[in-house]
Amino acid sequence: MDQTLDEVNKHCGSHVQAYASCVDSHEQTWKVDCLELRKTLTKCTDDNVTLMKMVRMSCQPTIDKYQACLDKNSANPEVCIDSLRDLYECTESVGEMMEKMNKLKQRAQEPAVASE
Repeated sequence: MDQTLDEVNKHCGSHVQAYASCVDSHEQTWKVDCLELRKTLTKCTDDNVTLMKMVRMSCQPTIDKYQACLDKNSANPEVCIDSLRDLYECTESVGEMMEKMNKLKQRAQEPAVASE
């Protein structure tokens, strides 16, 4: 996960900062006022961070369920813990799959060892 955060920061750090500043500046209306910055950040991560794109593709229904729960329970977000747990498990499974794929790629790129 640290590697993914490093990739997000490397490729999209300015977008992260702009979005975070907007959210901080618009406590009550950030969902509307910062929507374009959020879209720009999402596009940047999708274009530059493979794991983020894969998580979004694989976990979108779980992301939507969690977001809907937060929207419905903004005053009491702890009721969304099960949805958050589901989202965590989904993202972890995508991360594990990506790790396995990367290991397979590395093996395929290693030169064959000649038998003597």
